[in-house]
Amino acid sequence: MEIRHYLRILRRWWWLLLVATFLAAGGSYLATRSQPRIYSSQARVLVGTSIQSRNPDWASISMAEQLAQTYAELATTRPVLQGVLDRLGLQGSPETLRGMVAVKPVQGTQILDIAVVDTDPLRAAAIANAVAEELVRQSPGGSESPEAGIRRDVEEQLRDLKSRIDLAREEVQNLEAAILEEDSARAIAELKNRRDLLQQQISQWQATYAQLYTAYTGNQANTLTIVEPAEPNYTPIGPQTSTNVLLAGAIGALLAVGAILLLEYLDDTVKSGEEITELTGLPFLGMIPRVREKVAEQLLTLHQPRSAFSECFRTLRTNLQFSGFDRPLRTILVTSPQPTEGKSTVVANLGVVLAQAGRRVIVVDTDLRRPILHHIFDKENEWGLTGALFGEGPQTDDGLLPTEVENLRFLPSGPLPPNPSEILGSQRMGDFLSHLQEQADVILLDSPPLLTMADASVLATWVDGVVLVADVGKTRREALKKAAEMLRRVGARTLGVALNRVGLRSEGYSYYYYSYYYSDEGKRRKVRRRRSKKTEEKATGG
Repeated sequence: MEIRHYLRILRRWWWLLLVATFLAAGGSYLATRSQPRIYSSQARVLVGTSIQSRNPDWASISMAEQLAQTYAELATTRPVLQGVLDRLGLQGSPETLRGMVAVKPVQGTQILDIAVVDTDPLRAAAIANAVAEELVRQSPGGSESPEAGIRRDVEEQLRDLKSRIDLAREEVQNLEAAILEEDSARAIAELKNRRDLLQQQISQWQATYAQLYTAYTGNQANTLTIVEPAEPNYTPIGPQTSTNVLLAGAIGALLAVGAILLLEYLDDTVKSGEEITELTGLPFLGMIPRVREKVAEQLLTLHQPRSAFSECFRTLRTNLQFSGFDRPLRTILVTSPQPTEGKSTVVANLGVVLAQAGRRVIVVDTDLRRPILHHIFDKENEWGLTGALFGEGPQTDDGLLPTEVENLRFLPSGPLPPNPSEILGSQRMGDFLSHLQEQADVILLDSPPLLTMADASVLATWVDGVVLVADVGKTRREALKKAAEMLRRVGARTLGVALNRVGLRSEGYSYYYYSYYYSDEGKRRKVRRRRSKKTEEKATGG
């Protein structure tokens, strides 16, 4: 039941949900289309040189991975970014450039990804490469670091030692070849002495080389190398128009749902028959569609007998007949909690459908304060109920006026008296109703609203049953509850509540289908189908 209740609320407010979603999605589309396209380029930097070794040291690899985290932070520091601005001759501050640069290490590797986003793909690639080059330059192994000169000296010494060792080895090989060719023992001893001395020198040079090489390679994990320069990418990565539109539409729909639920929570008017039954404990007699016709054209049950409006009144008539199954309903009072809730229209059209069912009906306008039934029936109000009660005026009979509907007569209110409640509660009124019952099967009374005047409470004691009319979206829950309680206090027999001015499309498919099926459009469709069928039969010779 709760889900159905919420679905009914959303069906009633479907237009707000649709408008909010459309406005949010449309606004997001226009805003996204007005934004410049964004491009991204990426450069890759390798930390350390252990990957170039045939037998990489695990300690160096682990150290390089840890250093990659540090270099990712250093890449967006002010010195590096200012160096990029100076290198490329760009205007702006390091803080502005920092918002364009994203540096992150690739998990489980020694690689740093330097990504730059910009509205110009060429500039994005240039900045990415400049950040990588500046990071390398300012790193411990870079050209600007103090260690760079030491590393160059060590490299030069290693090259010099390597050259000396290679030359000495060649000399040793030449001496050994000369020893084999020499016949003199003194010359052989002299050559061997020179070879041994040279081998000792080679050993010393190799030891020195090993020490220098160990010192040189021990800091290799802290070096940076650009392994993949950035290239311009001409495919924009943003803005994501479809994603933004869908997200904005969803947010708009959610906000609309929230607003709808808030409005429903703040709105204390009745909306459905289930709500009426739960609130008052009275039966729900039926719903009456909302119409836009003028007051003089509101007898739709007479002029449009096959409309959904008329069908709803026939349903109301049937429910009232079941209400009076064990106790006949000869007199029925129709009232409402507050003014302008449509009770007079209900009285008039209910009288029409009762008369169409073969019942003798008299509709009496007992609203002696603001009568309106004579406008609906298009009758004069010079003489009516008040004249009949006091025997005044030229009328010699009860003053019942015929209508366009067979078996339906109407008694207007007549001139308005100064004391309506006393008149309606008098014995004359009771005797007059008894007199009218001799001339009709059903008498329908229209009265002022319950909560504004005492007239309806007085009349409720004279009739066999009372029908309350509630206006959907207008009648407040507390007002309807008080009206039902007031009728209980005077001992009235309340037959139930009719819900007036209901939007049928929001209340169910069956009502909408009936409305369409018997509407002019539905008839035109049926006529077109019959003509098409006849045309096909002629074509086939059927």
